[in-house]
Amino acid sequence: MRMHSRTMVILGMAGVVGALFVTASASGEGGAIVYPNIIEAMPTHLEIQNDHQREWLRFSTTHINIGEGNLQIRGGGQIASCDIDGIHYDQCTIATQELLDAAGNVVATHPAGVAFFHPEHNHWHQSAVAEFTLKTGNPFTGVTVAAGVKITFCFVDVKTFSSTGKEKKTYPRTYFECNGDFQGLAAYWGDEYHQSTPLQELEVTGLPEGEYYLTHEADPENHWMEDPNGGEDDNFTWVKFQLSRKGSNPKITILEHSACVVPAQCGFGGNP
Repeated sequence: MRMHSRTMVILGMAGVVGALFVTASASGEGGAIVYPNIIEAMPTHLEIQNDHQREWLRFSTTHINIGEGNLQIRGGGQIASCDIDGIHYDQCTIATQELLDAAGNVVATHPAGVAFFHPEHNHWHQSAVAEFTLKTGNPFTGVTVAAGVKITFCFVDVKTFSSTGKEKKTYPRTYFECNGDFQGLAAYWGDEYHQSTPLQELEVTGLPEGEYYLTHEADPENHWMEDPNGGEDDNFTWVKFQLSRKGSNPKITILEHSACVVPAQCGFGGNP
């Protein structure tokens, strides 16, 4: 099972962090950029888990690339140590997004945060891929009652939402491993994290009955360049639910959710 860790906070990598701008291909060759567009499927499988007298809201999530281009991330070349949430890692590197044309050529690059090698998981993670919060009132400006840190993930093509043979040939699986040198999320593919995966959770110990919004934002630090025609505007999703404590175990009832940009955003199974 792939696992993920919390986002990094402190870097011991002097001289590694670059300016945040797009760099064109050194060769000057290639066609127009075909951009990715990362959205989040509606969180599913919401439930309250009791663990040693602490309560956790657990949920499943899926990153989906609905763009025509791949999200392609490469690291390596400038390895140094770093400290993340008080844990020291020997191998960290600046991550770079490679922007592709329709033929798959790299035509530009863009700094994409930091990648680090997680020794327990034995693979590389990308920093600040997603952020979860729990709010009351409304999902945008409501009161935050629980918040996680920015979560890091390793990217792998797990499931396609192509529905025809032609689409499956046009948008093939491309990224198979959580590799520090090369990972990503291909167009028309999703990367799923089940609610049993560590950190797919927010602590809700003693949370009173009521209506709440679970929000999920992709790329909260804007590390990736996405489709300029709205690709940065659809990174945020929410699910509204009712929390009941009338029985021996807390119960969650889904009430509504944000609109779906594409059917796959609401069609990967589970509730809602």
